[in-house]
Amino acid sequence: MKRIIILKLMLLFSALNCFSQTSKSQIFDSLNKLVKDYAIANRSAITLKVHSKDNQLFYSGYNARKKEEIKTFNSTIDIGSCSKMFTASSILQLVEKKKLNLNTKLTSILPNQKMYKDLMVIDGKDYMDSITVLNLLNHSSGLPEYFLENDDAKEITLHGDSSLRFTPQQLVEMAKKLNKPSFKPGKGFKYCNTGYIFLGLIIEKISGMKYSNYVQAHILSPLKMKHTYFGTKTYPANRSAGHFKGAISTMPASMAWSAGELISTLDDMDTFIRAWHDAKLFSPITAKMLQTEHFLDMGSGIQYGLGVMDILKNQGHAGQTFGFQSFIGYLSNGDSISLGIDDASVSSIMLAFGVIGNLIK
Repeated sequence: MKRIIILKLMLLFSALNCFSQTSKSQIFDSLNKLVKDYAIANRSAITLKVHSKDNQLFYSGYNARKKEEIKTFNSTIDIGSCSKMFTASSILQLVEKKKLNLNTKLTSILPNQKMYKDLMVIDGKDYMDSITVLNLLNHSSGLPEYFLENDDAKEITLHGDSSLRFTPQQLVEMAKKLNKPSFKPGKGFKYCNTGYIFLGLIIEKISGMKYSNYVQAHILSPLKMKHTYFGTKTYPANRSAGHFKGAISTMPASMAWSAGELISTLDDMDTFIRAWHDAKLFSPITAKMLQTEHFLDMGSGIQYGLGVMDILKNQGHAGQTFGFQSFIGYLSNGDSISLGIDDASVSSIMLAFGVIGNLIK
């Protein structure tokens, strides 16, 4: 859920997995092997769903801890930053309703001087008034991160108690204390959860609804996503256990909130990414903008737009919490994929590249 580290090695990994098989059965055999090998190598449990462009459904899963194939795929997992696509979609719905626009200033919507104090001061100048909705969506705000950077183990030690509760305002205060602004608004790119906390507050302010209630009413219910939950409200009974380096680990949902609190299943994740692509949540014009505009370079041919990653023309998002990693994607060939890993230290991006490499010929 926190930072997404993209390396050129991932592109190489993708290329190495572009096998020559052409039949669906051969491709699925390769995916089964890939999932099993990756789970064994990383001592984790992995589940994968592929929804092909011709509506064939393929599931694969292996639990290396139990040394057995996974046969049922209805368990829920924390999807972490994949939730950002839900938050961004909610903002774009409000933009379509002309409640705000991408150039609307954050401080004009939420004029909270106490919360902003000392948050965006660079060389003695305060740049808070320059941050726009667009900057928040595509991580060009320069806001400081409220998580510890590059130290997941220490972060989990400090905040790995699921009974902890945080307000959005407390998360902003944490950002002030832990990190400095990265750059002036609009002058760079840095993945930042703090911006998506502000987007959650914007949704609440503009819609007059709680964040979870808005997403439920305008995304989950219309798409009949009956197995997606908000961690701040409930943990479903069939939720898998999460881990970090093999040890059971849980993240306080309120620490993620609008940046990553959702809990879901492979099927619901797939329902969402296909609806997102097929303009079932907003107009075709907005869908096209989401898929083609406002992207910033993340390096290695990967870009980030309005709550979506573009990986060599395959679009979606990765997620990480203290106990899980996940990925949802709509591929350039019309297939969609959703995957979950029950260990936060195991890269979903690396596995996603391998899956994409098998499916894109």
